[in-house]
Amino acid sequence: MSLDRGTKIYAAVLGGILLLVLLGWLLTLDFRLGEIDALIQQDQQTAAYPYPFRALDIIGTTAIISSPRSNSMPAVRFLGIINPSLRNKSTQDLQVIAAQKELAAIQSKVKKRVLARDDIDKVRWRIDKEWFSQKGVWLE
Repeated sequence: MSLDRGTKIYAAVLGGILLLVLLGWLLTLDFRLGEIDALIQQDQQTAAYPYPFRALDIIGTTAIISSPRSNSMPAVRFLGIINPSLRNKSTQDLQVIAAQKELAAIQSKVKKRVLARDDIDKVRWRIDKEWFSQKGVWLE
């Protein structure tokens, strides 16, 4: 099947545009995100935790890291999602307090690991709406 001259020119221009779009997309990728994710997962306790902390973005020298808690998702509510036996317990219950301390310790480890990088000076936490939506919890 041979193409006429106009179709060949059209295909070449379209191919060039697609190639430029692909190149532009590749240039905007920040491979440091994957490096930070691997760094976080090197800690066995963090890797075994039911919530997967991960790097979402890097802005300057600030790493944006996913978090399971925020004003819209208190730690106690999150803990009830990952451990249903804590769902209806008081915030003063010893199991709830222990789970909150474990979450705080894990999040602190994540922050220390990320800040150990030479190119990161600050960590900012962002609620992980995608993870919650996968669990059937919608956040605004």
